[in-house]
Amino acid sequence: TSSSRDCYFGEVGTVDTPVYKPADLTPGTRVTGPAIIEEPTTTLVVFPGMSATVADSGNYLLSIGNEESK
Repeated sequence: TSSSRDCYFGEVGTVDTPVYKPADLTPGTRVTGPAIIEEPTTTLVVFPGMSATVADSGNYLLSIGNEESK
């Protein structure tokens, strides 16, 4: 990750949260929340209990819960 910052999530309180830039992520990379993904035109907040996977297209696939159990 490039950096981190304190973020408040109601369920868990304040968490030191990693901040990712597009250069940090390649297709197939899975980011587990809590995390922040800062794109040039938008910011994605990956809440605790969620994950974001980078698709081959460069899009992000957001999942809620534990994907391994599905």
